[in-house]
This record gives sequence, C-alpha cells and structure tokens, in this order.
Amino acid sequence: MSAQDVHCPVCGQVFAAGEPRYRRPDGEVHARCFKGPRVLVVADDALLRDLVARAVRHQRYCQVDTVSDGHAGLERVRTHVYDLILSDLRMPEMDGPTFYRRMQVEHPDLVARIVFMTSHVDHYAQFIRDVGARVLRKPFAKEDLDAILTHVMGPTRASREGK
Repeated sequence: MSAQDVHCPVCGQVFAAGEPRYRRPDGEVHARCFKGPRVLVVADDALLRDLVARAVRHQRYCQVDTVSDGHAGLERVRTHVYDLILSDLRMPEMDGPTFYRRMQVEHPDLVARIVFMTSHVDHYAQFIRDVGARVLRKPFAKEDLDAILTHVMGPTRASREGK
C-alpha cells in the first residue's frame, strides 16, 4: 500500500483503479457504500420535522436524520456528513443564527449546505441578508421544498427519467 492510496470514509477500504465512486462533501465513497444523499432536519416542532423528513425521503430517497435543536444538530454534524441541512431559525436552546455561527467555526465547509425554514422572515431579515442564507418561508409548499432539493441535489429520479 502506498502513501497515494485513498480510502473510502464509509468502509475504510482502498479504492481500486477505475472503481465507481460517489462524491460527497467529505470526499469520495465507493458507489457500493453510497446509500443516497443524507439530510439533517433541525427543528423544535415535531410535526414540522416529521413532515419535512417524510417529504424528503419520499421525493429523493434520502437518508434523513432529525433533531430538535441546534445543540443536537451540531452533535450529528460531528459524526455524520450531510448533503443538506434544513434548520428552523426560531428554536429554544440554540436558535438558527447561533447554530449557523457555530457551524461557521466548527464546520465551515458545510455552511453553504444550510437552508433555513421560518415564518419569521422579517424578524431574521438582517441575519439572512448578512450571511446570504437560503430560506424556505413557512408554511411552504411541497414544490418550494422540491426546488431547494433540486438546487442542492439535482432533479428527482422521476424528472431525470422524464416521468
């Protein structure tokens, strides 16, 4: 084994020459190890968390993790790599702006993958402008969520196949 050998972060095995790979934020993984895009939903409202998680799983065949606050979100990001993070802005314990600032320090490479969900756009307008955050205005239509997913992960399987 040479110093040039690259290991899959999922299984730890070395890539063979020409072996199919999938590119993730933490590097490439074996195509056989890829289980679909991974999404984190951070929201204190259990109903919102469940509805968003269900919609994302159904539309994109993603792996979806859910947590109820920014502290738990940070813990998840320390142990998993996410293709998209959907976070509420208004939460007790650690709100969206605090979560974002902590992500800037601890995981700056993942900040561009955060999309905020809020019905309080006016209240957070300055923060949203300052960081250039993408926002889903609650209540949002399924089509609005799909537009964000398409922007981050590409078209759905059905639209790629022309269905």
